[in-house]
Amino acid sequence: MNKLMSGALALGFAMVTTFAGTAMAGDAGAGEALFDGKGRCKTCHKTTDAKSVGPGLAGIGSRHSDEWLAKWLTDPQATWEENDAETQQLKGWKKGRDTAAKTAMKIPKLSEGEIADLIAFMKGL
Repeated sequence: MNKLMSGALALGFAMVTTFAGTAMAGDAGAGEALFDGKGRCKTCHKTTDAKSVGPGLAGIGSRHSDEWLAKWLTDPQATWEENDAETQQLKGWKKGRDTAAKTAMKIPKLSEGEIADLIAFMKGL
C-alpha cells in the first residue's frame, strides 16, 4: 500500500509541475499583440537590431534570462537600481546611460500571464 501511495503522489507531483511549466510558457501571439498595443513597447523599441528611443530587441532572449525579463517587465526602475550583471549589460547599450539614476522605461501594470506572453514573443525576436 505504501508503494502505491508513493507512486500516486509522485505521479501527481509530476503532473502538477508539468502543467505549471506549460502555463508559464506564454503565448507569443498574445505577446505580440501586447507589444503593439497595451504594452506600448513599439513606441520606443524596434523588433530588429535598430536602436530607437530604447535598444533594438532582436536577440533579447539570448542576452537576458526569462527571470530577468519578468523582473524588468514587472518593475523596470527597481531592476535598474538593483544593477545586477544583466542590468549593467542593458545600461551599456548607450554610452552614458550606465550612471543614470533612473530608467525612462514606463510599462503599464501587466499580469503574470501578460508578462509570460511578452517574454514568449520577445524570445522569438
